[in-house]
Amino acid sequence: MKKGFFQYIGDSFKILFKNRILLFAGMMEVLLMGVMLIMILGGATGGPRTGIFSMILLVAVIGLIASFMLAGKIYMTKKVYDPDEEEPVEVADYFEGMKHFGLKIFGGSMFLIICVLIIFVPLIFILASTGSFFLIVAAVIALVVVVMFVTLWDTILVVDDIDVASAYGDSISFVKANFWVVLGLNIFAGLITTGDILDPSGMIGNGQEVGIERSMDLSILYQWIINTFGAVGWVISMLMLIVLSVIATMIFVDLYMDRRDRYGSFS
Repeated sequence: MKKGFFQYIGDSFKILFKNRILLFAGMMEVLLMGVMLIMILGGATGGPRTGIFSMILLVAVIGLIASFMLAGKIYMTKKVYDPDEEEPVEVADYFEGMKHFGLKIFGGSMFLIICVLIIFVPLIFILASTGSFFLIVAAVIALVVVVMFVTLWDTILVVDDIDVASAYGDSISFVKANFWVVLGLNIFAGLITTGDILDPSGMIGNGQEVGIERSMDLSILYQWIINTFGAVGWVISMLMLIVLSVIATMIFVDLYMDRRDRYGSFS
């Protein structure tokens, strides 16, 4: 029987409980966020200002680190779901995934972001000059839909060990065949995680957000926790993120491997 939306989520929590080593990947991501938070706090309290080129370099470095971290997390998760895998998942697998797929994910992510910058950002500015709110909203929705069709490219790249171009194509084919469950899981992942620096749809932001929560692009869930509990809310959010950032990866690995194994290749 085909697994549904809620089953993918429920199974991920059950499998994570049995494979708590996966939380190492979540801890690494929270550590990176902690470094970013310190940098943001330094800027907010009058720390040294950086120029545009320094900022671009900083974003590129953080993006590179995030790409390697994502590669390690997906690779560890893939090994958990692989029925042919006989050896238990270890921390060493995280670094193995980083080694083999980190640069591929970084290159693929930068390509998507550059495409957004070249095509969609100028389009948004052109439409904004017309004053048509409807056209601006339509362009943003189009961007989100386009990005969603390639949303599994990094998962597929690691799981099937293929090149970036093939991963794009397979992601489009897979999402076309599983559109509604992919949409639902994307919405769920967006609610339980922070904004992804590797997500090209984030390029549409106006860059005028203020406050630490906005600067880090925290989801509604974490903003509510921080607003409710104050400084303690940051601790609660970081602990939750260790778990939920891993869950957000697991649901897509499970979705792809489950339906690929049931229905064959989506190439």
